[in-house]
Amino acid sequence: MSTPIGALLPPAVQPAVQPYVTPAQFVAYPTWLDLTNLVPGGLASLQTDDLGDVLLAASLWADSQCEGMRLSAHLVTGENVTTRLSSGRISLQPRDIPVSSVVSLAYGWDPAAQTTLSLGPGVLWNEVGRLISFRPGGTTPVFVGPPIQLGNVPVGSGKVFVTWSYVAGYVSTTLSASCNAGANSVQLTDPTGVMPGQTLRIYDAGQDQAGATEALTVASSYVPQVPTAPPTATTIPLAANTAHAHAAGTGITGMPRDMLQAVIAYAVGLLMREDVAADEPASEFGPAARRAGDYGRGASGGLIEQAERWLDKYRPVWR
Repeated sequence: MSTPIGALLPPAVQPAVQPYVTPAQFVAYPTWLDLTNLVPGGLASLQTDDLGDVLLAASLWADSQCEGMRLSAHLVTGENVTTRLSSGRISLQPRDIPVSSVVSLAYGWDPAAQTTLSLGPGVLWNEVGRLISFRPGGTTPVFVGPPIQLGNVPVGSGKVFVTWSYVAGYVSTTLSASCNAGANSVQLTDPTGVMPGQTLRIYDAGQDQAGATEALTVASSYVPQVPTAPPTATTIPLAANTAHAHAAGTGITGMPRDMLQAVIAYAVGLLMREDVAADEPASEFGPAARRAGDYGRGASGGLIEQAERWLDKYRPVWR
């Protein structure tokens, strides 16, 4: 007879399951790689699937370079933090950055006796998504003088236990439905992290490779909802109509360009082949790209080192 586990501690963050750069985005980028025969003799759909696996591996590698922090927008649930009350405020350094919204927050002088903070305008102070602070009484000023003791509750200083949930990271998703040129909204597969007034970018080769890349601004009327698992496809109103038509599955992102570039560079490094042009018997694989020497040398090593430098500024330095 089995015994149920008494205390379950689910992970606060789930890993990314979709690459930060779609196969179509990668194919449109000028890498000069031969992407038509990644799986020898395989169908085009199989080549796309294999490329998607490589891009997911490159995306997870980017996460690992940032101390295992997921870079795409995601919900962090039930993160427990121990901090202190200083000058009447409680400051929090989130595990994942940048924080775009706080879903819930409870604090207390003992983890078994926490008070839920009423969230609203002016309650939280957000410093570029890396430091969040608040007054224990919300927007009501509290005593910040010399430490005194009232019963079991310290006022003015002392260790504080905080449990909070928040949305962090950069939007990285796809269109769940196609849209025409001149559309005033788009439907996203995962709306996590999308905020009113935010600018998102579609990297789209367009029909007949004519080019349909554009920036879209989210309308100020959009009201973000608490993310669900799995994500719920959501229609996002736009401040200005789309300039181009886009097919379902097209990538749309809020990630900085150098972050995307790091994923692309690492994926290129994974796909580079040795030069076998002079081998006997002749190989069906030509020198799509050269990878000379060990890691840190040759084209592949240089790309990976550059990718690491691009990601440097996104690391959570306090870990």
